[in-house]
Amino acid sequence: MKRHWLGFMMAVITPKIMLNGHQMLGRWGRNIIPLPPGQYHLHLHLPYILPPQMGPADLMIWLQPGMTLELEYRAPVWAYSRGALGPAPQPWNGKGAAIALTAIVGGMLALLLALVIFAALSVG
Repeated sequence: MKRHWLGFMMAVITPKIMLNGHQMLGRWGRNIIPLPPGQYHLHLHLPYILPPQMGPADLMIWLQPGMTLELEYRAPVWAYSRGALGPAPQPWNGKGAAIALTAIVGGMLALLLALVIFAALSVG
């Protein structure tokens, strides 16, 4: 389970792992879950306020006897995007939205700073 460095605040959120509707302990990093052969519905998300589930991701898996399966979950960079779950490497969903929002906020702050400087120069 991975989170992007831009999502450093996610470190305080404990990821939720659900197997066939049953919650299991999850944590950032590698999670090893021994399972008998069979079919499983895997669901991962991060509990949040709005939306209540950030970065939900689902996958149906089939395990054969003696099989080892490695999957990667990547939390989204933008809270309203889905997470990515499957064989590594997975994409960082929501990266474009996070970059756009950062650029908009940065542009507004630059404009505000320019207006303050202009006003200060106009007064003197």
